[in-house]
Amino acid sequence: MDSTWYRSVVVGVDGSDVSLAALNWATLTADVHGARLTVVAAHPVPPEAGPEISNLIEDAHEQARHAARAARERLGGWRPGGRDVETLVLPGNAARVLAQLSNTHDIIVVGRRGLGAFDRALLGSTSSALAAAAPGTVAVVPAGAATAQPRRIRVGVGAVDEPDVLGTAFAEADARGCPLEVLHVSGTDPISSALLDMDPVAASWQEAAAVGLADRLARWSDKYPEVTYTVVTRRGDLVATLLHGLNQNDILVVGGRSHSAVAGRLLRTVTDAVVRGARCPVLVVHAHRHPVT
Repeated sequence: MDSTWYRSVVVGVDGSDVSLAALNWATLTADVHGARLTVVAAHPVPPEAGPEISNLIEDAHEQARHAARAARERLGGWRPGGRDVETLVLPGNAARVLAQLSNTHDIIVVGRRGLGAFDRALLGSTSSALAAAAPGTVAVVPAGAATAQPRRIRVGVGAVDEPDVLGTAFAEADARGCPLEVLHVSGTDPISSALLDMDPVAASWQEAAAVGLADRLARWSDKYPEVTYTVVTRRGDLVATLLHGLNQNDILVVGGRSHSAVAGRLLRTVTDAVVRGARCPVLVVHAHRHPVT
């Protein structure tokens, strides 16, 4: 186990069953990595306070305190990783608060209720906003996902070297003691894939990409020799292929690209579509992690 990969795990809670399930997943993650767990409950603060708003502010603050207490009660005496659990009640929009914490903590964990596109645009989605804008790794745990040890970890890889994505996948598979499936999606449909096969330049590029992937995998396999992995190459729609065959007992690891929080809610980016469609926890690894120093 590489217990130094995650040294700090943050989970956002709001008292809902979905957030408490995310708490379960975050607690196990902190435990297997020997990391410090921090529970965060955020409450909105209007830009301008007034007599009529004061009661609303206090109600929101009390709801956040209640969510934090419920999380502590759920944990009981559990000290994941042999460390005391820190509980914070912080002012501000939950997505913004957690994104800020992503600058100084290794992974942020949130639950996902499964809002539709219209509701997500109007109400906002903490998970979509974080997956789009957080600088560090974000784990999104959908309603109904298993929070025990996974049966398999799948990682989506491209032709471009993304060491954080593969590194996260190998570290998780090593810590959790489960097999790793490395999935490379090439082509978008049967016609374009057939045209690529007929193009010698494209074929040579794909061959070079395959060699590059093999080299990257060899480096990570040397670091995590206990991890058993398989490489699968498929053709088809990227999102559908990444999600195909996954169930609640898996973990999916994908790379993220930073967008604004609004874009994370409104645009159907690959990452957003995967986060919304997955039945299992999804780890979104952004290109530039900010490890704790």
